[in-house]
Amino acid sequence: MILVLSLLSSLIIETKAGFRETPANHSVLLGQDVTFRCAADKSASSSELYSQWRSNTGALLGFHDVGPLAGHQGRYSYLKFSREELHLRIERVTLEDDGQFECQMLRPDEGPIRAAAYLTVIVPPKTVHFTNYQSGSVVDVNEELPLNLTCESPNAKPEAVITWYINGRKIEEGVQRWGSYNLNKTTTSYAALQWRPRRIDHKKVLTCEAAHAESGTRIRTNLTLNVLYPPDRPQVSMLNGDSFVRAGDNVTVACVVSGGNPPPDVSWYLKDRLLSALFHYDHQTQETKNTYSFMAQPEDNLANYECRATNRVGQQPQTRSIHVKVAYAPLGVEVLGESSIRQGSATVVQCRTKPSNPVSRISWLVNGHPIPATIQSEHQQSYGTMSISNLTINTNEVITAKHRMTVECNARNDEGTASKQHVIKILAPPMPPRITGLEEGIHLEGLVLNVTCEAHGGNPLADISWYRGYDKLPGARTSVSGDSAISSLSLTLDRMMNGQRLKCEAMNSALDEPLVDYKQLSVLYQPRRVIIRTPEGIRHQLLAGEEARLHCLAAGSNPPAHITWNFHPNGEPNPLVFTGETILNETSRDAGHTIENAVTFTPTEEYDGTLVRCIASNPLWPTSKNVTYPLNVLYAPRLLVNSPISIVVAEGDSFRENLTVKGNPPVSAWRWRKNGIPFDHTIGNAFARGATLSGRNVKSSDAGLYTLFAVNSVGTANVTIQLTVEYSARITSISSPIIASEGELVVLECEADGEPRKPDMVRWIRNGKEIPAIRKGETHVSLRLNATKEAAGQYICRADNGIGFPGEGTAYLLVNTAPKIMALPFLSRAAGPLGGRARARCRAHAVPDADFVWDRAGEIIQGNNSKYGMFTIQLDYSTFESTLWISNLSPDDYANDIRCTARNSFGTDSIHIPIGPPSPPDAPLDIHVTNATSSTISISWIPGFDGGSDQTFEVRYHKDGEEGVHGVNTSHSNLRLSGLAPSSIYLFQLRSINSRGFSSDLTRPPAAFATLSEDGMGVAVTSGRRESIPRPVIMLLAIGGTLLLLFNCLLLCYLQRRNRKKKIQEKTEMVRTAINGEGVRPVQMYGTMLQAEGTVRCERDEHDIPEASEDDHSVRTMIEVNPNGYMQQIDPSIYERNCLVEYEFDPCEYPGSRHGTMGRSGIGTYTNMPYPEPPHDASVYSDRSISRRQYIPNNNNNNNSPQHLLSTFIQPTGVRPGPLSYSQLDGDLV
Repeated sequence: MILVLSLLSSLIIETKAGFRETPANHSVLLGQDVTFRCAADKSASSSELYSQWRSNTGALLGFHDVGPLAGHQGRYSYLKFSREELHLRIERVTLEDDGQFECQMLRPDEGPIRAAAYLTVIVPPKTVHFTNYQSGSVVDVNEELPLNLTCESPNAKPEAVITWYINGRKIEEGVQRWGSYNLNKTTTSYAALQWRPRRIDHKKVLTCEAAHAESGTRIRTNLTLNVLYPPDRPQVSMLNGDSFVRAGDNVTVACVVSGGNPPPDVSWYLKDRLLSALFHYDHQTQETKNTYSFMAQPEDNLANYECRATNRVGQQPQTRSIHVKVAYAPLGVEVLGESSIRQGSATVVQCRTKPSNPVSRISWLVNGHPIPATIQSEHQQSYGTMSISNLTINTNEVITAKHRMTVECNARNDEGTASKQHVIKILAPPMPPRITGLEEGIHLEGLVLNVTCEAHGGNPLADISWYRGYDKLPGARTSVSGDSAISSLSLTLDRMMNGQRLKCEAMNSALDEPLVDYKQLSVLYQPRRVIIRTPEGIRHQLLAGEEARLHCLAAGSNPPAHITWNFHPNGEPNPLVFTGETILNETSRDAGHTIENAVTFTPTEEYDGTLVRCIASNPLWPTSKNVTYPLNVLYAPRLLVNSPISIVVAEGDSFRENLTVKGNPPVSAWRWRKNGIPFDHTIGNAFARGATLSGRNVKSSDAGLYTLFAVNSVGTANVTIQLTVEYSARITSISSPIIASEGELVVLECEADGEPRKPDMVRWIRNGKEIPAIRKGETHVSLRLNATKEAAGQYICRADNGIGFPGEGTAYLLVNTAPKIMALPFLSRAAGPLGGRARARCRAHAVPDADFVWDRAGEIIQGNNSKYGMFTIQLDYSTFESTLWISNLSPDDYANDIRCTARNSFGTDSIHIPIGPPSPPDAPLDIHVTNATSSTISISWIPGFDGGSDQTFEVRYHKDGEEGVHGVNTSHSNLRLSGLAPSSIYLFQLRSINSRGFSSDLTRPPAAFATLSEDGMGVAVTSGRRESIPRPVIMLLAIGGTLLLLFNCLLLCYLQRRNRKKKIQEKTEMVRTAINGEGVRPVQMYGTMLQAEGTVRCERDEHDIPEASEDDHSVRTMIEVNPNGYMQQIDPSIYERNCLVEYEFDPCEYPGSRHGTMGRSGIGTYTNMPYPEPPHDASVYSDRSISRRQYIPNNNNNNNSPQHLLSTFIQPTGVRPGPLSYSQLDGDLV
């Protein structure tokens, strides 16, 4: 066959000779089926015809019988109706099938022949769409603006032809077509159209059609054109046909606009102010009309009403206007002219009409008498005509009454009249004014004077004004009494009024100059403020101990001030009074008198902050004027504590020292040094912030001499802080280990550190006793020893300076010795299942080292091969342990012990270690208490042999006198229990459970340990339980128990013999059933299971429950035996690494179950069967939850067991065909 394949693939013969039927080319639609037919001519030879097809990818489809071919999603199959035929059928054709297929045939005696045909996959277009527009949508386009559209028809083979239509008419111009080839052998067709729409194209349908001739497919998509174009110019008219109306008439104007898409918005405007935007569109005439009505007003005369039409935002609107002529009477008259004139003078009055249409005529009346017509002028306004006329009046020619005359103007036209009067007053001067209420004399500043000025007669009455100098005074109150005008003024005197004149002026329109009256003012006043300053040209800062000078200036007073000085050092109530000396005395007319006084003094540090008061006074003043000046005396920093300062703090504690520094100006810089070395803010665990030194969790390295320098612009001060950090003594150096031969002299050195250091604080101790040593100071001791076996061992160097806990270090003196193998119970044996692994360990004590040699029956074992593996570790300075792994255990390994030999240059030692099958672990030994408090007990024990797998320890304990039993599992050989009651006795029992589920017996009798009392006192404990039953009763119970035990033994022997016969009958029946094929029948298989801790509590005492055999108290599990001879599990309780199975189990009905092969954690197993190795962490014991079946294989265990027996329980189908293996029925099946 291989030769035939090589010939077909290597020979190339381009011929169709020898074919009765050659393959034909096919073109099919995607997803259809196709058959390539191929048949060879019949041959006279009897040689076999080999036929196969080659696919379009060049892959040979191979020689196969009729039916589906492998691969290609099962779509390829061979058809054959005779020996000479081999047809290839392809179902649900895909694009991957496109290409050449070749039929290859071979008769060995005639040579190969081949014929090819092409399969062309036709993919019709499924969709056609616009690239930038949604199909079926309406597209807004502007008239005469080009519109670019692209139509796309994807994934067709061969490519589709795209054609454009407008309302069914084919478009030839402006069309561009192209295609894009895809990786899946299809083509995407494109056609772009550039179209310039016109308004006649509005609402026409633009269609894109994709045509595919090969498949006869035609698909279309279209969109509708919405051509946007502007409207025509508006047509406006007035509905009554006449543009001349009267004011108050109703006027209606109409605006009609034709065309436009969208229909335009038509609005009426007046001077760019919108009047109406309500319009109506007629779909039949395509006209938009807006009609606006209004009441004609005078301002509407010649107004321009404009109609605007627009259908696009931002487009200039189409407009047309109409003008309205309105006739109305004059709206009013305005008279302009003087309202008052002096007697004997003349004046001109002007009359103006408001706009009117037509023009108005003006006439005059003076005091009710008509005046001959005057010339008027006419002026055109925006919506009418204004008329103006002037009239000249002489008071000497007109008769007046009460100093007044009345002038009236009348205006008239065809629509109505308007008039207005104008009153003119005749003016006369008053009498001169007179001031009262201000007598000559001296007045103090701030005094309020009430003065009055009165003027008689005049028309109108006089207006009275007050002036101080040239300044007009506000706030005067004016009143009229008969023909007199009176003005009152409240005047508050101030220093600016001193020497000034108070003037009263009376004035009316008949006067050209006012009439006046004067009074002179004299005012006494204090200086506005008193100022204390330092002399110019002298340093403004006051330094302690240097002479200082202050000036006090009292400027602007009348009369001059008298100056005195008051000093108040340290806020004392009785001041020091100084007169000083006057250095300036000036007088000015406006500012008054200016006095300056100087005082000289020598300040001290105590003067800092002192208030200096300058007092300015005069007997004519009601009060004195003063000012205070705080002295700012500069001096160098001064510390308010004595240096040096000592601080003692324990290591790990915190401290904070605040230093008080006084200085003026304040300290500008704080500089810290530690042991003379500057630092910024932080050094170690010490922090310096200004004048504060603090530390947090200080260490011994933080101790030292800290110096603070406080600096200001005057000087510097410093203070020293001695920081001492006390810490417990600690061992800094110790010589260990020391290895020597017996008889040699050795020296053990130990050095410690601590603060404070005390004499004899370092000592050597062994076995709790101090050993005399040679001291080399307070912190160094040496111990000279003669190396002997008795002297060898551990030496403790203890350092105690009274702070905290003493520091200790351990030194070892090792004396060269021969190896001594340690006989420990858990190292005495090794175990493992047949075919699995066993671990043997050998531990020896030797100095300086030990080499281990393992042998079996005198033959040295070579390590690290498929059978044995070994490694050695050092546990401490003199303890070494070697581990030997033995794989693939056989009965021969059980028959011969192995020997471990430890040796060094000083001697040898050996021990024999037997190897056996897995077994229950031994019970722990030597249970003892290591520590106890009022609420805790710590116990320890020596593990026994683990039975060949990792073991955990179950610790049961209960308070003496109580029934409840608590259980704790641990993989360590020590345990600390907390939460116990004080001054209480607790009874402890232990047992070992290995990872195979085997367990040891509980330790007996229970060990009793007690907690301490609240004050730390111990409690007396007796071993085991305290006797609460009288001795005679105990003797009777013992005799009765012995008799009952004998009876139980006889009864058990009888039951065992009966059960043995029953088991033989069941085995025989099972074999017969398997041979006769009578189906499946149940067989009982026994195992044991115990209660999970805490689920049930029995009433009877644990010690009162008699021992019972495993078969008598086991929980039954049903197993089906198949007729073919294999067992299948029904209710699984077989041991699996992570499987715990729940059972309804009453421990009261199975009192002996605690001695079975399952611990209280609820793990079930079968005896006398090999099992997979449990995990090393023994998590199944520590987790008390019940988990469902989860089988997780793990081969990294001490022992590997064969799995052939376990497989009969875990077959998923439950039945495995095969012969009956009677070896599986041997052993303890029941």
